[in-house]
Amino acid sequence: MPAIQEWRTRAAGHLRQDSEDWRIAPRHAKLLILTPFIIAVAAAAALPFKDFYLWLVNEDSLIEWLQFLCLLGASIFLPLITVYLVRAKRWGMALLYGVVTLGVWFLTGEEISWGQRIFGWATPDALNEVNRQGETTVHNIRGVQELVPAAMLLASLYGAAAPLVWAAVGKRWEHLKSRRLLVPPLCLVPAFLLAAAYRLFRLLIWPEPTFVISEYAEAMELCLYLGLAMFCWFNLRLLRQPQAEPGLRTERRRVHRRT
Repeated sequence: MPAIQEWRTRAAGHLRQDSEDWRIAPRHAKLLILTPFIIAVAAAAALPFKDFYLWLVNEDSLIEWLQFLCLLGASIFLPLITVYLVRAKRWGMALLYGVVTLGVWFLTGEEISWGQRIFGWATPDALNEVNRQGETTVHNIRGVQELVPAAMLLASLYGAAAPLVWAAVGKRWEHLKSRRLLVPPLCLVPAFLLAAAYRLFRLLIWPEPTFVISEYAEAMELCLYLGLAMFCWFNLRLLRQPQAEPGLRTERRRVHRRT
């Protein structure tokens, strides 16, 4: 028990310091930790109520539109971050964020079938023959579709592991200017971790694409996109605000601990 208590105290200290570095209020950090679990539990609790569950996970329904809103937010934040990086002449990070911006724009368009179901145009015959859902999308094309879970798994694992690894061994590199652009805050770990756990479960334990389990992916993708959107927002917010000097940040931490 003492060992568990010590671990919890250290974890709480890491979370508190990390949130302070990101300028995230404690109540907001707690909310971001809890939200993915609320999404996961709410979706699971809807399973016995078939009609309600279908309404949650169906195309153009609640979860999918929440996914789109998260991706839309990231699609707005990412190019703004890229502009700030270009102005600061941080060319390597600007290039990386430019590539990520294009990828998220593409993903956002795919999420709503490029507006097909909104505007009602017909799927081209050539695409209709190879697309599993008969829509104007690339990720449902046979051959490409099998790559999507792997990409989701890699993104989720990175988002979950990078903050934990940094909290464990990153102090020696704390001075790195690009650290926050590459490592999400600790309070977003649950969002990425739940998405990664689902993908690992499907890969290792339940590879059979049964309807209920497959559609539950929508809730886990919402967690992933929420984590992405918030990571982008926190970075944009920091880039827009004047940064305190390292010595001043250290002194603030000491005052915070004393109080």
